[in-house]
Amino acid sequence: MSFSGQIAAFNRKVTQRYRTVAKTAVQETVSMAQRVRDEGGRMRVDTGFLRASIQAAVGNMPSGPTENENKKKYPIGSIVAGEPVSVTLVRWNPDREEVLYIGWTANYARYREAQDGFLRGAVELWDVTVNSAVAKVRAGFGQ
Repeated sequence: MSFSGQIAAFNRKVTQRYRTVAKTAVQETVSMAQRVRDEGGRMRVDTGFLRASIQAAVGNMPSGPTENENKKKYPIGSIVAGEPVSVTLVRWNPDREEVLYIGWTANYARYREAQDGFLRGAVELWDVTVNSAVAKVRAGFGQ
């Protein structure tokens, strides 16, 4: 392989690792924010609507249902509309500087965040989460 071919291959490998680290760190942060109090998290759960109202979008703010009609119960892993955050993460391309928006559409999400800090608590651990993602990616790539 030529020198320029080696540089191109190295660049592809670095780009792939960068994307994997970014996506892994974001997914871990979302998982921490979604963790309920019974499991050591900060998110309160009554019907599960807040947790299920999480949405993600690339390039624009996500939207979805704001109210839990009929007080329906939402088990862990369910979503009220759209697609799971993990599916949106697959399409997200951080090296193109695409903005990824993640939020909760429940009309009381802002109040619960102000009271409980479920997102703030997860974001405060960003450095630790990124370092953990780097370690996972290194282990996965054999380095």
